[in-house]
Amino acid sequence: MNMKIDKMNPNEIISKFKKDLENFKNAKIKCGIIGRSGTGKSSLINAIAGEEIAEVGEIETTMDINEPIELNGLLFFDLPGCSTTKFPKEKYIEEFEIKDFDCVILVTSDRFYEDDLYLIQELIKIKKPVFAVRTKIDFSIERGLKRGISAEETYKKVYDNIAENLKGNKVNGIYLTSADYPKEYDFSKLLEDIFFSLSDFKKERFIADINITSQRILEEKRRIAEKIVMRYSALAAANGINPIPGVDIGLDIALMVKMSQEVQTIYGLNKEQQEFNIQFLDKKSAKFIASKVLQYTSRYGGRDAIMILLKKVSTTIATKTASKWLPFVGQAIAAGIGFKMTSWIGKDMIKEAEEIAVETFEALKVSGS
Repeated sequence: MNMKIDKMNPNEIISKFKKDLENFKNAKIKCGIIGRSGTGKSSLINAIAGEEIAEVGEIETTMDINEPIELNGLLFFDLPGCSTTKFPKEKYIEEFEIKDFDCVILVTSDRFYEDDLYLIQELIKIKKPVFAVRTKIDFSIERGLKRGISAEETYKKVYDNIAENLKGNKVNGIYLTSADYPKEYDFSKLLEDIFFSLSDFKKERFIADINITSQRILEEKRRIAEKIVMRYSALAAANGINPIPGVDIGLDIALMVKMSQEVQTIYGLNKEQQEFNIQFLDKKSAKFIASKVLQYTSRYGGRDAIMILLKKVSTTIATKTASKWLPFVGQAIAAGIGFKMTSWIGKDMIKEAEEIAVETFEALKVSGS
């Protein structure tokens, strides 16, 4: 038993999980994406989000610092390189309020220039995590193959060149990426390293919102999803509001619908994320995944669907235990019928959502995206 939880009364425990859920929902990760136009910043943002949230183009479309590209808790600030007439390097960090950012991704499609190196040094001075990304590595490898140079040789040559380029600048890491192939090269490592550079609820929010590009990210998403279900279940223990016809209990159905939506978002089952993934799949795989998602949303996606599930599990749930959650929520709450039913259904939501996510992930790997 978690000693801290064990010493709390049920109301204190419920209050804690309610606050944890609010902190998760309200967490914002400010990420600066800095580089010249044409380096693939917008494509990088879309690959991180797993959705088409940034307009892709060769023309610089820098927006006001107060208007980030936003997805749930992810706030991307698409910024131009510094040391221009409009954005002199001496005032760059102050101009864009970069001191408030959680991380900075410095982007190039060839090499980093003098103004980039200056910016890195200034960011290090204010202790901002800097991730150096060299995009379009697939193009470099393709050119190399045409000249008889292996992919491994090209990768090493490009990496060594960037490492030499950045020599003496302590960035958090160097990453060779391709927005068209987010499951290859260093893209997943970039996301994982950003995740580990964050703290507390920002970590949770980040992993919940990003694209699934590796087994490690999938595993982290499961941990977050389980936390979300546990928090909603704890709230359900105290929120016996709407009676379920034919069942002698009450539950807040709206709470369970919100839980379902959170799980769907974590595993990329919403419409926007599915549309993003489908463009990389063959027709057979796309049709299969779409069918599985439709089945999932029909089963868990709304009030009526949740009501049907509650009726089905209510006759057997009393015999089940919630022992898995006891170290986290306390015996009194875990014994409650509201907690049991919500956590039972939530566990099934996670299981089925993860199965679809794994099938999508494997199909995307086969297609080479």
